[in-house]
Amino acid sequence: MAILGALVEAIRQYGDVMHRFDEEYIRAHFGRIWPRHVDTLTWFLIQCRKHFDGDLDLFLVLAVIGYRSFSAARAPEKLTYGALMDGSRPPVEPEALNAQSISDFSGIPRETVRRKIRDLIDRGWVERGENGYLRATRKAALDLHPLTETSFTYLSRMAAVFAASE
Repeated sequence: MAILGALVEAIRQYGDVMHRFDEEYIRAHFGRIWPRHVDTLTWFLIQCRKHFDGDLDLFLVLAVIGYRSFSAARAPEKLTYGALMDGSRPPVEPEALNAQSISDFSGIPRETVRRKIRDLIDRGWVERGENGYLRATRKAALDLHPLTETSFTYLSRMAAVFAASE
C-alpha cells in the first residue's frame, strides 16, 4: 500500500536525523513539537476520513494490511515512489495475514475486521493470495494516490517541525 510504503521510505531516509530526535529530545522541546504534531496529525486523520467515506476503521484495516503487505523488512530500500506507482517495483511477498491477526494487532473486533475486509475486497483494494492471506492491491495504491500525497505533506510538515526545533 502506497501510503505506508511512503511513510516507511521517508522514515528510512531520515533515520539518522530521527535518531537525534529521540523521546528525550521531544520531551525537552515539548511546547514546540507537541502542538504542531497534534495539529498535523489531526489534519492528516481528517484527510484519511474523507478518503474512506468517514470510516477510520476501514482506513486502519487497510493500513494494517498495507503495512504487512509491504513491511519495512520486506520493502526494497532504494524503492522510489515513482517505481511503486508505475508498477516497476519487484513483487514483495506479504506476511501471513487474516482477519484474526488484524484484529489481534489493531484491537478492532474480528467481526468488524471481517466486514471491513469484505468492503476492501469489493473496492478492489485488497485481495487474497493463493495461500488465502490478504494483501493490498495496485488498485489501492492508484486509487489512494491523493491520500499518499497527503502523507508526504504530513511528513514534510513534521520534518519541518523537527528541523525548526534544533
